[in-house]
Amino acid sequence: MDAADRLMSFIDASPSPYHAASLGAEMLTAAGFEPASDSAPLAERGHLRRGGLLLAWARPAVSNTASPGSVRVIGAHTDSPNLRIKPVAELGGFGMRRLAAEPYGGALLNSWLDRDLGVSGRVALRSSTDSGVDEQVVEVLVRVDDPV
Repeated sequence: MDAADRLMSFIDASPSPYHAASLGAEMLTAAGFEPASDSAPLAERGHLRRGGLLLAWARPAVSNTASPGSVRVIGAHTDSPNLRIKPVAELGGFGMRRLAAEPYGGALLNSWLDRDLGVSGRVALRSSTDSGVDEQVVEVLVRVDDPV
């Protein structure tokens, strides 16, 4: 598969910034970069993913072009124009549940609201242990390609 095909596959598999960061982290891990851990020192080659953020780094071998202690960092902007659910989103009425949305990132709405749209993004779920004392928030990626 050539570079253009790999790029198109990545774009098709990344309907939201969260999906892009998750897939990018998987690709970095497959290439030998270690996921960052809160409890371990940083690896020579590693990555950190938080939501739609993805950061990768590598410490180059000391050479004529790299001084001791230098680090190479790569970052990318994974956001894309979209509609996001508002923080206070519930709208009542008409015998159904509705959610208010707002444009994000300078979306040119007339260029893509005339077609069937799916839903993608992340959902935060609250989970608890069997004792019910320690609650955690777990992030789950969602993708619905069927028209809504």
